[in-house]
Amino acid sequence: MSNKNLSLLFTGQGSQFAEMGLDFINEYEWVKDRYFISSKILGYDLLEAQSNPNKLNLTQYSQPMIFVYSSIIIDICKKYLTQNFSKIILAGHSLGEYCALYFAESLNFEEMLEVVKHRADSMSVVSDPDRYVMYAILKREDLIIDQTLFGDGVYLANLNSDKQIVICGLQESVNKFKEKNQIGKFIKLNVSAPFHSDLMKDSAIIFNKKIKNKSFNKINIDLISNHKLINYKHISEKDYSKQLSLQIHSPVMWSETIKTILNEEVNTFIEIGPKKTLLNFLPKDYPGNKYSFCSVKDIVNVSR
Repeated sequence: MSNKNLSLLFTGQGSQFAEMGLDFINEYEWVKDRYFISSKILGYDLLEAQSNPNKLNLTQYSQPMIFVYSSIIIDICKKYLTQNFSKIILAGHSLGEYCALYFAESLNFEEMLEVVKHRADSMSVVSDPDRYVMYAILKREDLIIDQTLFGDGVYLANLNSDKQIVICGLQESVNKFKEKNQIGKFIKLNVSAPFHSDLMKDSAIIFNKKIKNKSFNKINIDLISNHKLINYKHISEKDYSKQLSLQIHSPVMWSETIKTILNEEVNTFIEIGPKKTLLNFLPKDYPGNKYSFCSVKDIVNVSR
């Protein structure tokens, strides 16, 4: 890795797995304290919740799991990254936006975990794996998705790349849509709520009430939001809570986010989170470096 422009991408919900964090606990003594503190804030044993298949994919549990795991990687790598790259641009996919804000020191770990807990609890109000469903759709690059396809309980949630979009909504409505519109390969996601759709508006209102008085620190690093590609660096810290609330029920404009970052002549992308997913959305012809920091093995060389 060289002293050039870097973009850090932070993975969102759906990347969780039962054993995440155990390799870091075995490698770094302080990680045990991180999980102990996290469990006190959350009100339940986080590692125990991860090992429970009935909780692993539920919104109120999986979001804190992923944030805590990503925060560990951030704290291990941050000094190295800030010292070895001249410019850093941040972006996080859905929940990953909170990890990006943590990297940018908008809040300390305990404060950000509390915000993530509020988000997870608020979004779980409409969390029901028996009622709602989300599908990633792998489509042809030349296929233009007609916006009039959506409605009647089906929503366009993510525009991830020229090849992939994500839809969500009521199971019955989405399944009818799937049968009627053969627009690509449908892949069911491990989530329990219709994220980034109008069905989340009540959750956004609940969340905003919980965090509207939270004192965020103004960040001094570029961070592109999922909602309308707004750069947190260019808005008041007093507006961060509003931005995060709007993000809950707004489509994730990931494809445009990546295009915005590429316009800044980024030479290296690093993905941080439990699993590598976001690097797959980069253009095939991207000539720069790509790394995933998802495990002890991935990052051991930069943490010594």
